[in-house]
Amino acid sequence: MTATRMELRTDVAEKRVLDLAESVYRHAALNNAFYDLWQSTELPADQVETVARNFYAQVSPTVNRLALVFLRMSPDDLVARAETIENLNDEMGGGDPKKVHTVLLKSFFSALLSRIRGRQVDFDDIDPTVLPATQRLVDEGAKLFGHENVKVGCGALLAQEWHAYAQLVRLYEGARNYMHHFALEEFHEHCEFFYLHIGATEKEHKLHAVSSSAALCRTEEDLAALEQGFTGYLDLLAGFWNELADAVSAEPRP
Repeated sequence: MTATRMELRTDVAEKRVLDLAESVYRHAALNNAFYDLWQSTELPADQVETVARNFYAQVSPTVNRLALVFLRMSPDDLVARAETIENLNDEMGGGDPKKVHTVLLKSFFSALLSRIRGRQVDFDDIDPTVLPATQRLVDEGAKLFGHENVKVGCGALLAQEWHAYAQLVRLYEGARNYMHHFALEEFHEHCEFFYLHIGATEKEHKLHAVSSSAALCRTEEDLAALEQGFTGYLDLLAGFWNELADAVSAEPRP
C-alpha cells in the first residue's frame, strides 16, 4: 500500500516559507565579527582592499545563480519564473550597462580605495586573489542554486535575498565611516549600489523569493528541500564572513 503525500494549503506554505526566511536574522551569516568590525571603525587601505576583492568575488555571480535556478524551474511555474526574470532584469540594470549592479559596486570600491590611498585606483587592477572561504562560497553556492531539485535552489535564493537586504544595510553603515574622504553629496553619489539594494527593489526581491518558493512547495518534502538550500547557503555565507573577519583582523595596521 502506497502512502499518499498530503498537499499543503497555499497559506500554510507561505507562512512556513516566511518563517524560514525570517530565521536569517538569528543566523551567523548576519551575526558575526566582520559586521561588528566593519561598522565600528575605519579600516586601513590594505584591509579595505581585502574586503573589496572578496566581497565583489562572492556577489558578482549573482546573475549566474539566478539563471541556474530559473533553468531548473518548470515552464508551468509561471509565478516563480516571472519573478526570477524580474530579479535578473534588476541585477542587469534594467538593460542599461552602466547601471548593472556589479558595475556600480566596482565604481564604489574604486572611488573608496582611491580616496584612502590618495591616488587613482581602478578596481580591475587590484590583486584578484581571494580567500578559500570566498571561493568555497562561489563553488558550493553554484551547486546549491543549480541543484537538480529546484526547491533546493529556491531555498538558496531565499537565503540570498533575505541575507542581501540586511547585509547591504550593515555594509552601508560601515561605509559611512569613510564619508570624511568625500564631499557630502559626492559620497552619496558613489553609494548608488547600496541605495538600490536597501530601497524598494530589494524589499520586493525578498517578497518575490517568498512567493516564488511557496508556489513551488506543495508538500513537507518540498519544504525540507527548500530548507536544505536555505541553510546550506547561509552556512556558506557565515563561513565567508568569519574568514574575512579573521583575515582583516590579522593584517598589520600602519
